[in-house]
Amino acid sequence: MFEVTSFGEIMLRLSPPGYQRILQATSFDINFGGAEANVVVALSNIGVKTSYVTLLPQNPIGDATVNFLRRYGVDTSYIKRKGKRLGIYFLEKGVGQRASSVVYDRADSAINEIQPGDIDWEDILKKTKIFFSTGITAALSQNVLNELKVAFKTAKNTGAKVAFDINYRSKLWNYERANEVISDLMSYVDILITNEEHVRKVLKIDMEEKYFEGIDLTTDGQKILFERLQTKYQNLERIILAARRSISASKNIFFAYTKDENGNIVFSKKREIEVVDRVGGGDAFTAGVLYGILKELESDKMLEVATYMCALKHTVEGDSLITSEDEIKQALGHDSSGMMKR
Repeated sequence: MFEVTSFGEIMLRLSPPGYQRILQATSFDINFGGAEANVVVALSNIGVKTSYVTLLPQNPIGDATVNFLRRYGVDTSYIKRKGKRLGIYFLEKGVGQRASSVVYDRADSAINEIQPGDIDWEDILKKTKIFFSTGITAALSQNVLNELKVAFKTAKNTGAKVAFDINYRSKLWNYERANEVISDLMSYVDILITNEEHVRKVLKIDMEEKYFEGIDLTTDGQKILFERLQTKYQNLERIILAARRSISASKNIFFAYTKDENGNIVFSKKREIEVVDRVGGGDAFTAGVLYGILKELESDKMLEVATYMCALKHTVEGDSLITSEDEIKQALGHDSSGMMKR
């Protein structure tokens, strides 16, 4: 039985050493990443049984990608080996006042060649508690979107819970198309894990000016946003919203909120994050939420775990959070000071 199965595109990540710009680079560091893969890698590291579904080319690059996933305990038996190439993205890490930047080279990647019947969704989802995917996957191509819908429908038929992150990417589509597609998908979603901006701009939850301080929602505004989202999509069993405030590319503030067991909206503490590697922070947060749901943690504890995992990811090079369940439990015990363990 898989506790979490995810579906999406994993890519080869190439980034200049340190904080060099791409124009300066004479070499690139290699890693692998993609939102759905990042989530199951993080979960597998903390003891959750996971599986990942995608398409990968039948070549040494595809083999290396499978080995990366297996290294962290992710089941790869449902990966289809098909297609010509693995998608690539180039990451220029930001620092100080210079933001991180991404250049995609993912056109015609293997996952976009997916066809009906390539994945036996019935077989895998009848063995899965939670199925997870994101708006990134929905944006890739019509073929992938069609398959995502099949997976969502199959999950509902097999009893697997559907978890979804809007994860809007402006380099893949615009807000209008994202709203059209994701609004249709929302009827299948049980657990929504996303951020304030994507709720407002993709799901078109309008907020009056009085609920803002500058560009940020006030606490009252956050509660109103949550309630309006819940009213619009009454099928949602769990809603977890995150908020990030960027002081600079090197320092962020991150927190989250949800509805607790008594029906009250509860907020996590605000975590000040020192950024070593920004990519995958939201995915680590999602992994923490799913961990909390699977372990039946109370809502405030779930938020504590999830925001801590997000903060911890920013200190780890690469797309995925590499940690252990013991490290997370120590954080729950408030041993997260950063002091050396001897």
